[in-house]
Amino acid sequence: MLLLTRATLAEPEEHRLEVAGGAIATVAVAAGQLLAITDLEGGQPAALFAAALDDPGHILSPHHTRVFSNSFVLRLGMRLMSNRRRPVMVLSRDSVGRHDLLMPVTEAADATDVAETTARFRGRLASAFAARRLDLPRLPDPVNLFLDVAVLADGRLEPRGASAPAGGAVLLRVLMDLIVAIAAPLPDHALWRRAGGPGRLAVHVRNHP
Repeated sequence: MLLLTRATLAEPEEHRLEVAGGAIATVAVAAGQLLAITDLEGGQPAALFAAALDDPGHILSPHHTRVFSNSFVLRLGMRLMSNRRRPVMVLSRDSVGRHDLLMPVTEAADATDVAETTARFRGRLASAFAARRLDLPRLPDPVNLFLDVAVLADGRLEPRGASAPAGGAVLLRVLMDLIVAIAAPLPDHALWRRAGGPGRLAVHVRNHP
């Protein structure tokens, strides 16, 4: 008699990390896992980037997310899309309800040094992915979690600041194997301000709700 033994598959590794104010952290997240991002102190946006684990040219794209959702607003249940029109994540829980899919990197800058500060941020972002052995051919714009930017009736954008209270959080279900980067950027006074400088973020990758 042939006995068949069912293989037991180990669950993906879970992770907990804290992103200091002004820092960028990366983490590997497997398809099916949950990614929780929490504003620990309140008033701090989280800039979310992601690239496919095995293909640095396949990236999370706010542009494609807007197009395929037919919306400028990230809402509960919305799929975040890649530049190859594949779903990357789904917003499963949201205690804040205000996020931005329109603005580029929001590092500290004034009218005289926008290019310089943006270049520095993008350099740090590229280095963070490179440390994970991903050399991105182009750096994407972020999904700016907790950043409130309204689209007015006349088409103008109205920045309304960073909206999360202390402990405000989102939970995303991940749909493909990714390297995710989360930044706690420095305040950009054209978009948001925070007394005392940038705040801390908590990131938790887990297998179960």
